[in-house]
Amino acid sequence: MNKIYNTWIFIISLLTLPFAFAVGLNEVFGIFGLKIHGDQFEYKELVFGIAAGLIFLLGASRSSRKWSGIKIVNQVDRFQFNSVISNERKQSVLLNNSIEIVGFFLIGTVFIIFSKDAIFITLIFLIFIVDSIINTIRGMIGKKYRVGMTKKAIVSVDREVIAIYFKGLKRISITKDQLFFEYNNNDLVLDFQLNTIPVEKQEEFMRLLRINVDETQVYFSGFEEQ
Repeated sequence: MNKIYNTWIFIISLLTLPFAFAVGLNEVFGIFGLKIHGDQFEYKELVFGIAAGLIFLLGASRSSRKWSGIKIVNQVDRFQFNSVISNERKQSVLLNNSIEIVGFFLIGTVFIIFSKDAIFITLIFLIFIVDSIINTIRGMIGKKYRVGMTKKAIVSVDREVIAIYFKGLKRISITKDQLFFEYNNNDLVLDFQLNTIPVEKQEEFMRLLRINVDETQVYFSGFEEQ
């Protein structure tokens, strides 16, 4: 889900950057066959405002989902199983969060270099950076990035928020360190990286999974090899 939000933020930014370049350097901006001089375009504040609004809504939705997920998964008493993520997963999350922060910084910097009228977009990316840093520190040092399981679902929260419900399942299969959950409706298939869980707690996780999922209704594939 995080990837989807970031993809749309990137797309909107990519579409807005040529306009920021035209406005900031007084270049001719072409769109729908029209030629517009940057300094003469009277709706530049509106264009930047709409772009900033869309980027902010996407980022705010992404952030809200992550913080809400952290709040839920850290209610340890509500879960049969609850564990911090593995060191291997922590390294992956830290790397990807760092890349994300650098990416936001570069995009925000390019906007302000191209046009001072795009300062609100740059400020929004600054907010994203601060939020991501705080979230990463809380998740890593505060041990808030966790994986939990109830009788009804698996919940995993770090840079991604994953919720896998047991209702409607028809098949669970395992390949190496990856679990696949196939559902009856719409050919939906969700996946979960088993190495997100510390090695010493994977056996307990798998045992509870077999207990919580009705094996008379759901087919387990590949587990006999584990």
